[in-house]
Amino acid sequence: MGSIRDVLTLPLAAYLWRRIRQLGVQSVMGVPGDMNLELLDYIDQVDGLSWVGNANELNAAYAADGYSRVKGCPGVLVTTMGVGELSALNGVAGAYTENVKLIHIVGTTGMRAQKSRAMIHHCLGPNPDHRVYSAISDSVRTAHCWLDDVNTAPGEIDRVLRECYLHSLPVYIFVPMDFVHVPIPAALIEEPVDLKPKTDYEACISAINAVIEMIEASSVPSIIVDALVHRFGASDVLNQLLDQLEIPTFTTPMGKSIVSENKPYFYGVYNGQVSLPGIAKAIETNSDLVIDVGFIHSDSNTGGHSRNFSSQARSILVAADYVQVGHARYDNVYLVEFLTGLSETLSTYPLTRLPGQRRAFTIPNPPIPTDVTAKHITQSWIWKRIGAMAGPGDIIIGESGTAQFGFSDAMFKPGVQYITQIYFGSIGYSVPACFGAAVAQLESEAWADAQALNDRARRGRTILVVGDGSLQLTVQEIGTMVKKGLRNVIIMVINNNGYTIERAIHGPEQGYNDIATWNHQLLLSAFGAKDGEVNSRVVDTKEAFEEAISSQEYTDLNSIQLLEVIMDKMDVPWRLQAQIDLINERNAKIKKQSQKTCR
Repeated sequence: MGSIRDVLTLPLAAYLWRRIRQLGVQSVMGVPGDMNLELLDYIDQVDGLSWVGNANELNAAYAADGYSRVKGCPGVLVTTMGVGELSALNGVAGAYTENVKLIHIVGTTGMRAQKSRAMIHHCLGPNPDHRVYSAISDSVRTAHCWLDDVNTAPGEIDRVLRECYLHSLPVYIFVPMDFVHVPIPAALIEEPVDLKPKTDYEACISAINAVIEMIEASSVPSIIVDALVHRFGASDVLNQLLDQLEIPTFTTPMGKSIVSENKPYFYGVYNGQVSLPGIAKAIETNSDLVIDVGFIHSDSNTGGHSRNFSSQARSILVAADYVQVGHARYDNVYLVEFLTGLSETLSTYPLTRLPGQRRAFTIPNPPIPTDVTAKHITQSWIWKRIGAMAGPGDIIIGESGTAQFGFSDAMFKPGVQYITQIYFGSIGYSVPACFGAAVAQLESEAWADAQALNDRARRGRTILVVGDGSLQLTVQEIGTMVKKGLRNVIIMVINNNGYTIERAIHGPEQGYNDIATWNHQLLLSAFGAKDGEVNSRVVDTKEAFEEAISSQEYTDLNSIQLLEVIMDKMDVPWRLQAQIDLINERNAKIKKQSQKTCR
């Protein structure tokens, strides 16, 4: 006879939510729908887990993305089949492109309706295939499962969650309505999901030895730190390793804020030929070894693919799941395990060649902007000033557009986190991502401790920088910030009268780069904020900007604030213009060569 423990059960939905809570998730994004309502009922039954809810499914996906980047665990969103899951697809695609952990849970029709191909609302046409939407999301996920078999469902949940961590990519879990309440053995929840990759330790040791040998032989090595370091949870061990190596270190635009920028070995942002003077030369010409860690070689992350250190013989690539040293590649060597092993090895066997025995880089000071004396707010000034404004614990979220190119010139203090979506580059991302990031920030131990001590100086702020054009795509999530009662958010709206980045690329005066004119000073009030107009300001000079950000309302943040920053519609960051010029020059050469070939 079995024990009482053997016969105890819990509903499948309860198992799912308890598993998700075990990952560190505390807030669930999404939109309710008739096919997920009973699934949502189980959220409140899990201690420490709560439903947030968003204005729409696209915003929910963006918010889950921002939550994941700050929290380190997956962001979770729930939608309903078809209309809901398709609305979220663009946000999930961005997370997939930028290696952000996401769990998209979709409530679907019941199994009887699926098998009979019943014409149920949210389906497509006559004789509908109820699972057709699953195929649509196939390219933006690393794994999925259907919870349609009581015997395999718990194991399928565990498998998919593991894949989410293993690849740091979105996963989908489809839950038919008639499987929400089915009982499964309660004992299954007691065994945690194995989230660690299966590293080839012999290959890892060989890779570590090969890397140390290359570094020892190098006179002028350099390190480039990129976004996958953050996505795979390797930031802490990497910074520890950098302190051990003291090798000249650079980040990419996507890797910015991973490295402590006050370190003597930090030299700035490397973005190919779209870098400050001296940086590209230091890496591409002066370095005899380049270590590229956690790389994402997208166009805007490499200066329009303008990097120029292609020799494998003098490079080390540290990817998510392999290390390549020169021409030798070591597979199944994972980022955290490799960096940890390298750090531990160097602790026991330090490098024989000390940093002082290597040649140092000489990077010239950045050029002084030609408009440095301007009293109005300029692109050459604003990004550095926002960077200087942010303190430890603050999160800065930059929208796709001028902000992404401008923030590379900012200097962030240790403990500042920078979030932006450079590779996928979907305008409208930043507003919901700000909401998700702010929720995650409020859940952090540091914020809770500061709150308990009434130490507002230590409470992190979430500082959103969004253009007036991008804002119009997802502005509804400001209403969710107000509904949630967020007090840690500053919204900076860059009002430059339309799509400035598109004007710079093409069509500066074309109507398609214009937008509707909004009164941004009424937004907080329109979305229900008490004292919304009092907490909204507009500035058009550097002096007025300084006065605003130095006020007690901003330094001792106790309610959501909106700051509208007026800027010239054709003023762009120098990096943006440099990349446009580089691409235009390259395209002109291709066109000229093509014309010669056709003659």
